[in-house]
Amino acid sequence: MEELFAHRFTPAFREAMREIVVEARRLFLEGLPLSGMMNRRLALDIDLFSRGGMRVLEKIEQMDYNVLAARPAISKGERVRLLLGSLARVAFSRAA
Repeated sequence: MEELFAHRFTPAFREAMREIVVEARRLFLEGLPLSGMMNRRLALDIDLFSRGGMRVLEKIEQMDYNVLAARPAISKGERVRLLLGSLARVAFSRAA
């Protein structure tokens, strides 16, 4: 715990973060089908939240799990792509 408060990145911290990322991704994927069970507005929120969260997890992996050195950030362009993708998924899932 002392290492965490001192912001020391250790192999143990990396492994703990890796496990957390795996579990968080599983939960996001498990929750994605919920968007097909609700109205469009809420479906968009759920899809965007889940896919944005999974993008943050990808960023954490790219940082080799060292979230103590920097915060994972999604660029404006990535946010726009996430939004457009979610809008398209919600629109086309309702049209089918």
